[in-house]
Amino acid sequence: MSQPNIENPPESDMPLIITGQNRLTVNELIDWSHRSRDYTIVQCIGGTGRIAAKNHEFSIRKGTTLIMFPEVTYHYNNPSSKLRFDCLSFNGYIVPRFLRSLQIGELRAFKLDGMLGILLREITLALRSRHRDQIWHGSALLYMLLVRLTIDGERYSEVERNEARLRLAELVAFIKQNYQQDLSLSILADQMKVTEQHLNRIFKKEFHMTPLEYLVRYRLLKAKEMLVQQKDITAHDIARAVGFNSASYFGSVFKKYEGISPIELRKQFQG
Repeated sequence: MSQPNIENPPESDMPLIITGQNRLTVNELIDWSHRSRDYTIVQCIGGTGRIAAKNHEFSIRKGTTLIMFPEVTYHYNNPSSKLRFDCLSFNGYIVPRFLRSLQIGELRAFKLDGMLGILLREITLALRSRHRDQIWHGSALLYMLLVRLTIDGERYSEVERNEARLRLAELVAFIKQNYQQDLSLSILADQMKVTEQHLNRIFKKEFHMTPLEYLVRYRLLKAKEMLVQQKDITAHDIARAVGFNSASYFGSVFKKYEGISPIELRKQFQG
């Protein structure tokens, strides 16, 4: 079995640090959990089943995201043969107290909508960089993710029961499917059948940003993926592909959020 692993991991006496990343089947995850001293964020990418620990039990299906603790016995019920997970392990001397302060117990399930999903994908992308500070950058994003799990996250069953949040989840899915288009607040409000002011209010309450701010962050995420995965495509073509009206505006927005230009980010991933 291939274990979560990062080449040249940093010292173990750090406050919070990513220690590994991998894709595992349920059997590999069970074996890994029994031997690991790390905490793990696992996201189901296929299959179904149930997982239990102490007094908590959750259904698992594609998209279910869990935080698992070391030295806790987890039980898997009715797992399908195709149950697979993306895993991100982490540790550090502040982690036990930090998670207690965030009221994150031995097993928590979350639905990674909004900024939570973007942060997890940002971490995955950061760890692919060849930049010498990639571990620290990814770990800083992980800190933000854990904090926002408490700010934004709810137990999975509570999220499913809330009709308003389900409607917002549908709007997020609409943005992800149409981010290349010229989306306005009016278009998004029409999609929800509410006023622009009401949409801004409920979206910001749920995701701590406006719908248009989320749209920009998602476009930048897709732009970064294209910069890394398609080495021959120009920044101008990327700008058009992800929905920006001009390359200059794309460059200014990218630098505002990322602190570097698109070309400088691409260089970090080149061998």
